[in-house]
Amino acid sequence: MLSYEINENTTRTLKNLFAQSQQYWNILNTFSNSKKQDIAKNSMISNIGASTRIENAILTDVEIDWIDTEINSENHTYKDKENIIKNKLSKDKERSIEEVVGYREVLKLINNDAKSFMPLSESNIKGLHRELMKYYPEAHNYLGNYKTQINSVVETNNNTGKKRLLLKTADPGIQTETNMGDLVKWLNETLAKDPWCIPTAVEFVFRFLAIHPFQDGNGRLSRLLFQTILMNAEDSYFSDIIPYIALDRSVEITRTEYYMVLQKCSGGEFRHTPQEYNYTYLLNYMMKKLGESFSNIDFYANKFDKLQALSETDLKLLYCFRDKPEKYIQTKDLISILNIPRRTIIYSLNKLLRDEFIQSIGKGPGVKYKITF
Repeated sequence: MLSYEINENTTRTLKNLFAQSQQYWNILNTFSNSKKQDIAKNSMISNIGASTRIENAILTDVEIDWIDTEINSENHTYKDKENIIKNKLSKDKERSIEEVVGYREVLKLINNDAKSFMPLSESNIKGLHRELMKYYPEAHNYLGNYKTQINSVVETNNNTGKKRLLLKTADPGIQTETNMGDLVKWLNETLAKDPWCIPTAVEFVFRFLAIHPFQDGNGRLSRLLFQTILMNAEDSYFSDIIPYIALDRSVEITRTEYYMVLQKCSGGEFRHTPQEYNYTYLLNYMMKKLGESFSNIDFYANKFDKLQALSETDLKLLYCFRDKPEKYIQTKDLISILNIPRRTIIYSLNKLLRDEFIQSIGKGPGVKYKITF
């Protein structure tokens, strides 16, 4: 059973969310397969970027899109392309690349077959952690193993670098192991009775974060597990729409609020009794973020339609930008690379700017352009 009560207002909000999911699923089914696939890919890239940046990674969605495209080309693996990717992007981004690629692989696993992870087991959770962290060399000693040292949830201010303790987590050893066993058992029993799944997913994720069972990667893994639970909802409209919405992007935009909500739920300390947490703060926050995320489908659908309307020359320019996601490019560089008249280049650049495929910096002869996501 849930450790907190669901009131009438919450029930109405949940009903509205499930009704929205059906409406958007009906809209999706009017699209071509290629359009649906493009929306799902954009949502995946956005979720990867957002979830890793919440944990202070620094790759942009444009760079992640390039990495994904590079790996997908000719069915390569990340290891096949690792040197190319790391040489392309600056050295200070190596840790972020490793986090992004691990998150990408786990998210693809979940999107492709979320049902296979239920009923959830500690073995499944540890396996996902191994996949999530496997490209980070410093994690090799604790891949898929519960923590052996005390850790805590800490917020780092991106501007000042100052850190603030948000949650004192469970102690390593017997406390972590016992609580994880109890949590997984509770989840499987409660999901069978919960008509909505969202309140259960919220309680599971918060208790997981309060335990903080692994030495590293807990925040990213919690969001992956949240999506896994939602994709196992009994309502097929809701479960099937999840891969098409960029939920983590909505969370990233309000990152400071997200951390404040986590702190409010616990008062800053791990509790031995689950009923002592105030889950309602996180439930209200996540319901709001889910509702906001549906509009991402409209955004990506509109972007796809604009892409189809581009001319051959427009596409040549766009692919040139996509191949250099880390750089601003000048008009003279495009002329040299593509051997296309300046007037034609300028015309296409203006169209790409209007459609928001690229952005510009500077004015006059020194103006530079860069791709947007």
